[in-house]
Amino acid sequence: MVSRRNFCGTAAGAIATLSVAACSGADSDGLSAANSSASKAAAAAKLTSASESLVKGSTPTVLTVSEPRTVSASVPQIPLARNLSQAIEVVRERTLRQAGWNNASAVTITSSYMGSSTDVIGIELRAAVTVNGKTTTTPTALWYDATMSQTFSPSVLISWPGWDAFAKAVGDRAAAQGLDRAKALKSLQDTAAPYGTGPAMGFADNGGFVVSFPPGTVGADLVQVVLDKSAVSPVLSDYGSKAEGASHHPSVFSGTPSTTVVWYKPPKDRPKPADSPNLHPLPGDSTAGSDQAGSSASASPSGSASASPAPKKIPHPTTAIGIDCIVHKAVALTFDDGPGAETDKVVADLNKVKGGATFFQMGNSVDTYPKFTKLVAGSGFEIGNHTVTHPDLSTLSSGAVTRELSGNNARIKKLIGRAPLLLRPPYGDHNADVDAVAGSLNMAIVNWSVDTEDWKTKSTSATEQKVFKDVPIYTEPIILMHDIHDFTVAAVPTIVNTLTKQGYTLVTVSELTLNTGGFKTAHSYCRGTSLVQDGYLCKG
Repeated sequence: MVSRRNFCGTAAGAIATLSVAACSGADSDGLSAANSSASKAAAAAKLTSASESLVKGSTPTVLTVSEPRTVSASVPQIPLARNLSQAIEVVRERTLRQAGWNNASAVTITSSYMGSSTDVIGIELRAAVTVNGKTTTTPTALWYDATMSQTFSPSVLISWPGWDAFAKAVGDRAAAQGLDRAKALKSLQDTAAPYGTGPAMGFADNGGFVVSFPPGTVGADLVQVVLDKSAVSPVLSDYGSKAEGASHHPSVFSGTPSTTVVWYKPPKDRPKPADSPNLHPLPGDSTAGSDQAGSSASASPSGSASASPAPKKIPHPTTAIGIDCIVHKAVALTFDDGPGAETDKVVADLNKVKGGATFFQMGNSVDTYPKFTKLVAGSGFEIGNHTVTHPDLSTLSSGAVTRELSGNNARIKKLIGRAPLLLRPPYGDHNADVDAVAGSLNMAIVNWSVDTEDWKTKSTSATEQKVFKDVPIYTEPIILMHDIHDFTVAAVPTIVNTLTKQGYTLVTVSELTLNTGGFKTAHSYCRGTSLVQDGYLCKG
């Protein structure tokens, strides 16, 4: 058995299926044969699979629209793993927005579980996107840790000290398959697709480890690099070892973890970028303090006068999914009461700056403009519930609240194939009864930190100036606007262009919160979750 602590990360350990000639500088025919063998091994590798029936409460959803392009997106919602449901929505929506930026004509998104256990869910999403008649497929792997109620990108599978050896093993295997080693290493360090060029990763059904590079990174199409189990097992994190077990021996995920661990405790003051939990090992990871790559055979003897500096180790990349809003300035634009007659203009203006936003739609408006509800969803923007008739929910009975929320959920689900995970109560008003109903419908409550008061001023310039004045005051602000007003719609181009030029990333509210705990059912929020909540009826 290979010892984790003594593993040195050599190419020989990584390229188990290659002939010796591939590593020894033998003749080109031998190298070619070895490359062919490695390529065939990669082509034959399959990710592990777990039955959907093992994931308690997993519910399929299907978005089918024909505008602005042909879209079929089939992904699950998992109420007992809410942060994972949020992550799946975030990836789906980013994929659809990106398809629009690339003028795609069609998008098909599918999903499959890679692993399941008491504490682990692994799921792969695959997006087949057609641009100019050519279809390419991009995979995204999401790994959920139930003990922390948090979802991670696949780099979480590898320990912090083991990443250097792992990355070099991937680079060596890529080169052995005739791929560009430098491109493979560059992709490996990047944010995972669809936000960057980073690969999806998971366990192969033959015991190996699959690294799936997106199209356009190391090849025109999707390319797999497969490592032998003996190369990867020594550098797995504690979570990675659990994920390996959940992949090869899947079991029931019940929603009740074996223990609970605090993933991130939000401070009262703005955190520094270096404080992002996604830039550090998971809490309690026993592999975090051991230097598994420190025994490299190429290291110079200590005390040698001629010793050369040790080569710089390849750093572990972020475990965040998409945008880490502690590291990057982010703001969430939200639009209430729509869809309206000009919601399509808002969508177009957001697409011009490659921005995200969340639309809290009202049932009566959905009935009037159903095509714009489908347009918003098909374009990759988030949709939340804003009741059917816009009452003050805090004045209603529980039964009346249920009718308002369930009625709007039903309208939205009929059009886009799923019920929203978010509620924006009219006027921001809610109470314990409202929260309980929202919780029963698997929704979190989202208010705001910046009220543009567009409804009050009825002024395009006043709306713009309110945004520019208040946004710098807050960390991860959520901005309230209304896409039913022409004066607000007219303000959107200036707002989104100016914020983008100021270095802000425009995100959905789910993107804003995903990597720092996300939204919890029946809880209320006024800003991103990197800080304690502080706002009107926002307790977090």
